[in-house]
Amino acid sequence: MKYLRAELRHPPDLMHPIHRLIDESEAIERDVLVQGTTLGDPDDTFLFYVEGDIDVYADALRSVDRIREFEVTRIDETGHYVFLTQRRDAVDDAMFDPLQRTGVVVVPPIEFRPDGVARLTVVGEGEPLRDALAGLPDRIETTVLRIGEYDWRQHLFDPDLTDRQFDALAAAVEIGYYEAPREATVEEVAARIDASPSTASEHLRKAESAVMAAFVDLREVSGSQ
Repeated sequence: MKYLRAELRHPPDLMHPIHRLIDESEAIERDVLVQGTTLGDPDDTFLFYVEGDIDVYADALRSVDRIREFEVTRIDETGHYVFLTQRRDAVDDAMFDPLQRTGVVVVPPIEFRPDGVARLTVVGEGEPLRDALAGLPDRIETTVLRIGEYDWRQHLFDPDLTDRQFDALAAAVEIGYYEAPREATVEEVAARIDASPSTASEHLRKAESAVMAAFVDLREVSGSQ
């Protein structure tokens, strides 16, 4: 079963007011849609994970007319869950409808980033997957970041490596580059992935940085539960 990791870039007039807040305020560091329920009813229900000044976030929610109600649950000093219900609009329909089709599943979370960017994972096969992306509004710029065989275990800990970074890391582990004492050199890693030593070294440094950052984030989240 295939999956793709996609980046959707919304123009300013199609951005949700809360997504726009990420661009306009340094108070919000992270905004992640953990799960959502979109039915035939006029209202949708979502669970967000938010890092930053929750008072700024809550004030922004109160200013959006179509937010029906919301509840904030504090996790730690900067992390909160926000459970909210909002009235669906035409932009929501244009976004959600193409992804709600037979043969396609959107796997949460969806992370909202600056510059109108939303990153999400979509699982499916062949034509339904292609049709889902093709059905998104033309004004939303779609970039496929990664395609591969889906394994849900990957998302328990996913540092979002590029294919080449992963290949370098896998080769390094296989030949003992990370053993103590070290059993292989960067040159040997480079030979395994058919790259120059400088390129292999760069792939390893970036992969190590991403893995360590993701691991610390995971420990911080699990430790706060």
